[in-house]
Amino acid sequence: MQKKYSINFLITVALVFFIGSFNLQAQQCNSELGVYKDRNARSATLNDATKFKMELTNNSSQSQTYEIQSVIFEDPCEEAGLSGSTNSRNTTGLNVSIQINNARASSITVPARSTKSFVAEVSVASASKLQVWKCVELTAVSNACAKGEAKALLKVFISDPTNN
Repeated sequence: MQKKYSINFLITVALVFFIGSFNLQAQQCNSELGVYKDRNARSATLNDATKFKMELTNNSSQSQTYEIQSVIFEDPCEEAGLSGSTNSRNTTGLNVSIQINNARASSITVPARSTKSFVAEVSVASASKLQVWKCVELTAVSNACAKGEAKALLKVFISDPTNN
């Protein structure tokens, strides 16, 4: 009888440990997305795109693959983005492309407790208004975590190249 209770006890302890470690890993999906040196405001013209060096940090204990998404906000730029504005929609004013190692990409894999860099290139479409600010919200969405997304706000001034 004593051995039967010992085996049941060991199985129970093993299950509790397994379930506890699974919950611990699921809760460690916090990620960070930011612009290198916090330089999130730049200017661009019709013929001269601007590039933002982005840094994506995976604070979890496992490697994560993130899909990089972008939303372009109509002006006024100050009310858009991380403040929760509903004034967002895709516009023809800007185009956003993501580059990893000088190649276009839409996803990036970041090892556990590491940071990887990529470039967000923002170019001006020919039908865009000039002398205005536009905002782009980049979102890195993790495939492994329900709450594993990180956001960064980029501000782009579309300047008139004839007004030097």
